[in-house]
Amino acid sequence: MSSNLLAVWKSTSKSDTDVLIMPDGCRDLIMKIVEGNRPEWFVSSLYDQAKSVSIQAGSIMTGFRLKPGVYIREKALLNSIPGNLDDAHEISNRLDDFTHHKSFVEEALDCLASEVKSVTHAASELGVSQRTLQRLLLQETSRPPVYWMMLARVRRTARSILEPIPLIEIADMFGYSDQAHMSREFKRWFNMSPSDLRNKPDILEQLFNTGHD
Repeated sequence: MSSNLLAVWKSTSKSDTDVLIMPDGCRDLIMKIVEGNRPEWFVSSLYDQAKSVSIQAGSIMTGFRLKPGVYIREKALLNSIPGNLDDAHEISNRLDDFTHHKSFVEEALDCLASEVKSVTHAASELGVSQRTLQRLLLQETSRPPVYWMMLARVRRTARSILEPIPLIEIADMFGYSDQAHMSREFKRWFNMSPSDLRNKPDILEQLFNTGHD
């Protein structure tokens, strides 16, 4: 089993459908099989906001969710997979040949996913300058520190809205300046307000899956 693998998931679609994928800070190696066709392999993007994805009826998908910040040699990985390979165990064992996760990146993302108040404070805790932190994360993850800090916070916040707590109190609990600020962040990342998300348990459930938080 790859040390860079966070989780393995499977899904089957019985009808044509559009699924809203919530940002989790991870990229997935995905195998899709549609009845009568050979397996199709691809690597998902690192989402900056929720994205609607169309899935064909009869699609069976297996995903290998990699840890946040893992660097993927995407082209080499996909070229290494035979077109007819559908052995999930074999894939999970070979991921380390085409991915790497630097210890500093892992430490930095863990820090940014904590209750740190700002990127400046995170850099101080990590013992580096803010400029160095910015440069290293952009180089290794293609996203700046603020992306990782804000994503972790909004995911944690979203999980709390199932509780019978007024939204204004939740905003204060998670460090937003007010409820309007929290709502703007929800719309930025999830394309919906906290109230809308509260009424969509099937979508909210995704935010309880393992990811960057």
